[in-house]
Amino acid sequence: MEYTTRTEILPTYFQIGYFSLNNGLSIGERAVLPVQPLSALHYHHCLELGICLSGTGEAHIENRIYKFQEGDIQCVNANIPHMSIADTGAPCNWIWLFVDIQKLLLNNRGKITDELLKISDMGFNGVFSPYEHPELARLINALTEISRDDGYSVLYNTLLVGQILIESARIGDIDKNSKKLPVSAKIKPALLYIRENYADSQLMTAEKIAASCNLSTSHFRSLFKTDIGMTLPQYINLTRLSAAVHLLQSTDKTISNIATDVGYNEVPYFTKAFKDEFGISPKEMRKSKNSG
Repeated sequence: MEYTTRTEILPTYFQIGYFSLNNGLSIGERAVLPVQPLSALHYHHCLELGICLSGTGEAHIENRIYKFQEGDIQCVNANIPHMSIADTGAPCNWIWLFVDIQKLLLNNRGKITDELLKISDMGFNGVFSPYEHPELARLINALTEISRDDGYSVLYNTLLVGQILIESARIGDIDKNSKKLPVSAKIKPALLYIRENYADSQLMTAEKIAASCNLSTSHFRSLFKTDIGMTLPQYINLTRLSAAVHLLQSTDKTISNIATDVGYNEVPYFTKAFKDEFGISPKEMRKSKNSG
């Protein structure tokens, strides 16, 4: 499926608490997508699968934007930033499935555990029509239709998720193979490391971030600037500020608490950095959001 590339950096946050991974698998209720403009991306520590039941809209996955319609399917691996929004007009309904691969395979002790974990992050990311990859579409649809409680359902779920991983790995991330993305594979572990630890100043050193990529600090700094287009401190600062925007718009936390939550020890410095980046103060952004 075709996609466009987004160049802006949106706030990214870890989302938890709206689904429960029983035995490593959660099959969600039908959900209606929001239609308001996209303001942030989120990620989970689990594989997310989705099927569009009705409507149209956009799925933002990292820096890719897919247009989807009824019947299209979405695959998002663990820790990949994403968010979907509906087009205005008719309601857009999806059903979501969340899979914690490690928890799902926890009771297995044989080769299957090692093999499936090995391929769990090698598969397809993106949105596709069921006509493009019919077997993967069939397997994901089958996972939503489990209703029996005959003693075999846990084993069946495990094997079915294994089939999905295998089929997804066979396809591979074809979008990444067919269109070069701006970030190299060497740098991606650093982006994940920053995403998960940006609020902890002790972890946000060039040495520790470079170590997450198994690179020397000097080589990492050079590669990071070339791939990302900004220095490491600039990227960390923008990540923190983007997270602050999300907290200002979605919580009632004080500005002082938000500054601390995103990694700033001094509120005046946070306020200055925020205004330098966005042109308005945190207080002004919250006020404009509340009056909108």
